[in-house]
Amino acid sequence: MSDTISFENVRLVPANVPDAVTLINAFTVPVEESEQFLFRWKDNARIMAAQPGFIRAVMYQSLDDQAELRFIQLTAWESGTALDKARTNPEWRASVQRMLADEKLHLKARPVVYTVALDIHPGDTLE
Repeated sequence: MSDTISFENVRLVPANVPDAVTLINAFTVPVEESEQFLFRWKDNARIMAAQPGFIRAVMYQSLDDQAELRFIQLTAWESGTALDKARTNPEWRASVQRMLADEKLHLKARPVVYTVALDIHPGDTLE
């Protein structure tokens, strides 16, 4: 797999780690396009959810219609390597292309993969 995958100004850097990762993707979507965006995103999520190593996906929507980042996606994977392999799926790649080519959508995506740096629970002492 190459170092990065690009879809019309969306750069996907490989995770390439055996540890659990979370893909966080922040989307700029005009308010009036929210329903169409969620329709397209669900098509993409359906494909990814069927891939080995997928744990969970959550899409957050801003309560503020003026927010630049109207939607925030968090997707948990068993490992970065599982995510990297899932991204090679031709059906998923076609789904991303459909979303980006949809003339009813004017979105900007900012996907970045993260690992846990801190995990704080009630009662934890932070030193």
